[in-house]
Amino acid sequence: MTRPVEFVSYPCPWCGEPGETSVDMVSGEREWIEDCAVCCSPIVFRRIDSGSGEEPEIAVWREGE
Repeated sequence: MTRPVEFVSYPCPWCGEPGETSVDMVSGEREWIEDCAVCCSPIVFRRIDSGSGEEPEIAVWREGE
């Protein structure tokens, strides 16, 4: 069963430092931008739904790429 909100760890695509964000795994935005807590650079997040009922995945990359 999918949890409505999950904390996801990721490496910052700018500085490489580990970070964590909360993700609405059921509904809500599929793409958003947050600043890295360490280097303050903008990170683009995308929730990727598999469509088969499995847990969605999160992709991160530098804003502007």
